[in-house]
Formats: sequence, structure tokens, C-alpha cells
Amino acid sequence: MNSELDEGCVSPCMVQVIQVSFGYPGRLVADQVSHRWHAGLCLLQGDEGTGKSSWLKLLAGNLSARAGVLHYNFAPCAALSAQLLFWQDPRQPLSDFLSRMPASDWVALQRTIYPHWSQPDFEQHVQGFGLEPHLHKPLLALSSGSQRKLWMAAGWASGAPLVLMDEPLAALDKPSEQYVQHALAAMAADLKSPAHPRCVIVAHWDAMQGVAWDDVMVL
Repeated sequence: MNSELDEGCVSPCMVQVIQVSFGYPGRLVADQVSHRWHAGLCLLQGDEGTGKSSWLKLLAGNLSARAGVLHYNFAPCAALSAQLLFWQDPRQPLSDFLSRMPASDWVALQRTIYPHWSQPDFEQHVQGFGLEPHLHKPLLALSSGSQRKLWMAAGWASGAPLVLMDEPLAALDKPSEQYVQHALAAMAADLKSPAHPRCVIVAHWDAMQGVAWDDVMVL
């Protein structure tokens, strides 16, 4: 496991792990790993089974570390709240309540959660993904690809200081894959705004064409 980080980086450190170990019964995902994620575009890169999704779950607070320290520098008392994190596990089945909820209602709910939500950004991503015809449907009626598009559009528009994305190109058509890469590249500079720094951490098997990552952690 290794990482690439610009030593001259002046953007603020958003998340830090110090000598962290975690995993599952019979499987250790990380053993005494330290890393810092700064504001900007960050990549967790690795093949299938290397622990990319597990790292996202750790950072989202869905997995506990066996040892070490996990610190959120942007959070009061270093504790996450719903307004500070956007994370939608694409592999986690939706609850019955969410399954029946129209996509437009789910989006309206996100707007109430995130104080820095940008409706223009969301509408831009909806257009880029071609999601408009699907917003009236219940979430259960959306394909896995359309659900991923919705999660990404909402996450990028949320304004949350920490946004976690797992395998964003999975189950997408080619135009949508290209839009993901274009959207990530376009948002890179704004993420490092001194007034509202944000960290977008993406788990993927390669570096994606046309995306200039501020940080790469190779698993």
C-alpha cells in the first residue's frame, strides 16, 4: 500500500488516519496505516478485493478501527454529522421506505440535510447524466446505473465537506462514464476554495482518463 501526495500541497488536511488497523473476522484490510486526505480530488485505487469499499466504509463511520486514530479536521470535536458527510453505499439494499420513495422526494430530502446544497449544480448533473425522465420514479424502479448517477449528482451538489464515491463508473453507459470524468475534472479547483474546502474521495480500479487527482492512495 502506498500513496502519492504533493508535498507542496497547501490545501487544508480534511481527514487523517494514524496507524489505523481494521478489517473483518479472518481478514485484515489495513495494518497500521497512516494517511492524510487534503481538500480536493482524492483516489483510492486498487483491484477488486483490495479493500477500496472497506476504506470508504471506515471513513464514513460504518466500520470501526481495531487500532489507531481517525480524525476529521473539518468536524467539530472530530465527530461526523449527516450535514458533513455524503455517502451512499451502492451495494447496500435500500430500505422498504426508501425503495418506495420517488427520486424527486429523495432529492428534496437531501436539500434539507445539506446547508451548502447547490441546486444549479444538481440540475447541471441531472442534465449531464440524462436523469430528468427518471426523477418521478420510485428509487426501486431505477436501474443500478441510474441509482449511481443519482447518488453522484446529489453528492457533488451536496456541498458536504466529505464526499465518498464507490466505483462511480460501474453499470454506467459510455456517455455517462465520460460525464463522470468531465464532472470530476471540472470541480477540482472549487474543492480547494479557502472559504469552503471539500474532499471528494473516489474508489476506483484505475485513475480515469482526464482526471488530475490531488492525491492517490494505492491499495
